[in-house]
Amino acid sequence: MEYITREPCGQEGCRETRFFLDNGLWFCRRGHQQAGRQVEEDPDDFGTQGNISRLKKPVAEKLQKKYRGRQAYRLFLHIYQLILWKQCHALVNNHGFPPQLEDLVRDLWALRLETYAKKITDDGEGDDSQPEFFSSQPASGREDTETETFRVGSKLVQWPRLIDTVALCYLAALLMRLPVSVMDFHRYVLDAYVGAGLITFYRMVMRNDIPYYRVFLHIPRDMKDKLPQEYIALLETTRLLKPEDLHTAIFDLSFRYHGQFGVQFPPLNTPVLTYRLIKRLALPVDIYPVTKRLQTLIGFPFEYPTKKVGRKWKSLDKPELQLITLIVIATKLLFPFDEVQRHPTSAQEPTVQTINWGAWAEVQKLLDRRNTSSGKIGKGKEILVKEDDVLTMTPDQLDEYMDWYESSWLDNSNATNPLANLFPIGSGSKETRQNAPAAEDSEEEAVEAMLQNASRYLRTNPVVSGTDLDIPRPGSLYVRYRHESDLPDAARAFYETAAKITGISLSTLVRCVSQAELEITKWLENQRRIKHFAERSMQVVENSDAGEMEEFSEQEMP
Repeated sequence: MEYITREPCGQEGCRETRFFLDNGLWFCRRGHQQAGRQVEEDPDDFGTQGNISRLKKPVAEKLQKKYRGRQAYRLFLHIYQLILWKQCHALVNNHGFPPQLEDLVRDLWALRLETYAKKITDDGEGDDSQPEFFSSQPASGREDTETETFRVGSKLVQWPRLIDTVALCYLAALLMRLPVSVMDFHRYVLDAYVGAGLITFYRMVMRNDIPYYRVFLHIPRDMKDKLPQEYIALLETTRLLKPEDLHTAIFDLSFRYHGQFGVQFPPLNTPVLTYRLIKRLALPVDIYPVTKRLQTLIGFPFEYPTKKVGRKWKSLDKPELQLITLIVIATKLLFPFDEVQRHPTSAQEPTVQTINWGAWAEVQKLLDRRNTSSGKIGKGKEILVKEDDVLTMTPDQLDEYMDWYESSWLDNSNATNPLANLFPIGSGSKETRQNAPAAEDSEEEAVEAMLQNASRYLRTNPVVSGTDLDIPRPGSLYVRYRHESDLPDAARAFYETAAKITGISLSTLVRCVSQAELEITKWLENQRRIKHFAERSMQVVENSDAGEMEEFSEQEMP
């Protein structure tokens, strides 16, 4: 008989530990039955009274939902590259930019990607289990050039920012010498500029014509599901993009490319940009030669600087701010904002015309109201709608806003909810509105219509010839505005329009103009000093020559 060793029996003081199985019941070797230890026999498994072996189920491999460490960093850079490609694709295919723009953006990004080689190359060292993302302490030494950091909140981030994608597209267009500005992208046509309208680059971002807001709607779901939240925060927009921030991002990126890779960016396409700014401001074309003369006088290069002068950068170091500053100064010289009437000496002078700045401001307001006057919100202005604006909207404007929200903010890549059919989205008149012709004019057509109203604000200035010093002449009694509060109403309207189309604040423009006027004042003082010393030198020479002649005459007399 086969015995199994188990725990002691315990019945009647029995200490037996060897047991045998009989008809499903356990008995010790002395015959004591063990209560509660019955074993049911399986009729299909008859005769197998030995040990039971169980097969182990294969362990299912748990897939990591979120990447960490170097793996997450590589995924972030892949998504960043995809965003860059989508922006270039939109500019080339939807806005008429040349295909070479995509090649330049790729080359510029490849240069910067080399600085991240150590972070994305798996060399077997380092732990991928922890994300090397934030650093609460600044680096003591800059061993790697990619450690140049940008502040996000209170942390130091070493990652490329979303705003840098737009800045990179701008720099690529600048390398191609396209007539672009931060606020405006000229629709480039290879064969001719006929029919090419003006389109606002900043407005393209606001209208989401190029992916920027809610950029993850353009990313495949399997990629963004594996990206950690701290990386997603770098690509999510929590506030509206300010044009002045875009100016700064482009300025910093150009300086970085020159310092790290030696890339020299060309100056702005000044002739075309100057003409476009003068045209948008509805000014006479006589402003153009005066602007060129002022540039030669001050020495503005109209290009991004390559070395730092002084302790910190100034707003006037940015090339587009230099250009609009000279246009403002030229306007103040030819068409001042005060009520003093200055008379030209001939009918060939550009100041034979004068501007009624009150009527000019009304024409500019008509341009700004061209969309709302047609009962539309205006494409690109939906994102600026606030809570109080909803109370005054018409039914068509509400439908327009909801259609924009549906197309720009709803994520359709999520799994469909079974209850979604009970709450349909979209309006029945959406197709009708899309098929109807657009009510808003293009930027080019709107500016042309505004210029046709030039007779409303242009006046003829009487010509007064002569040399009377009491007659005010153009350029005299020039007034400097050092602070925003010093601006009169006429000058404020012009300054605000110039600041808006350039993408800067009013206070920044006033400060830039005041600094440039100070440079012109120093130049004038130097010219007066040079002229004064030249006159004194000539007088000394003449007196010396006269003395020598008199002495010579006395010697010759008998």
